[in-house]
Amino acid sequence: MLDYVNWFRHSTPYINQHRDCTFVLMLPGEAMIHANFSNIIHDIMLLSSLGVRLVLVHGSRPQIEERLAARGVQSRYHNDLRVTDLDTLGCVIDAVGSLRNAIGARLCTQQSGNRLRVVGGNLVTAKPIGVVDGVDFHHTGEVRRIDRKAITRHLADDDIVLLSSPGYSP
Repeated sequence: MLDYVNWFRHSTPYINQHRDCTFVLMLPGEAMIHANFSNIIHDIMLLSSLGVRLVLVHGSRPQIEERLAARGVQSRYHNDLRVTDLDTLGCVIDAVGSLRNAIGARLCTQQSGNRLRVVGGNLVTAKPIGVVDGVDFHHTGEVRRIDRKAITRHLADDDIVLLSSPGYSP
């Protein structure tokens, strides 16, 4: 018990130093299928309860690959970027939407009476990559703009901002 009390006392300056700071956490798709994922969720909830403002960016590569394999669609990459044709886009939307809902549901559970809000949406605007080295990337894009003002407002309201890989394009 004494070790725990000493540890807690020594952690107080660190907690105070990071309160009201913004952390951007990347959760790769592999994290969601790892046996330790429940502990990761609890750690994220703990950070939030200590006053850390959180932006979570989640990956989805293994989940997309799983859906592509189930539909018999072969993955195509060029320069480490997925070529997202219409068949692939359906798998991406399915995988990312499922993960977003699963992460949001896990974070919105009550822990010690502290309920977390998870928000997302069209906070990232994308633009198509187009044709590179003779390869048409179809629906693969890159970041055009991040709505920092909206993200900042959500963080000020103590929301956790959850960003997925697909960006919205006008």
